[in-house]
Amino acid sequence: METIIEEVKKLKENQVTIIQLHTLVTKRLRSPIEVLLEPDGDGFIARSVDVPVFGYGDDRVEAVDAFKHELESLYFDLTEDDEFTDDWHAIRDYLVDQVI
Repeated sequence: METIIEEVKKLKENQVTIIQLHTLVTKRLRSPIEVLLEPDGDGFIARSVDVPVFGYGDDRVEAVDAFKHELESLYFDLTEDDEFTDDWHAIRDYLVDQVI
């Protein structure tokens, strides 16, 4: 049977952390985007509720870096073309407003 201390340690290890993202790889953001960092097996996933993008890494830093890369890549892809569904247009408009 686990002790309370062991149970608390497990809970702390599985906590979701929320950070404020102010920059991407080469771009800045007009206002911060909240990114959720959560454990996933042996690594971490970074994701946002505002944009359907995620990054995966062996640690939190790698996950955030992957998220930044994916978000900036999505921004460039969506601003290069106009042949998208309304949902993707809304995401593009959100990113165009956010990215400086």
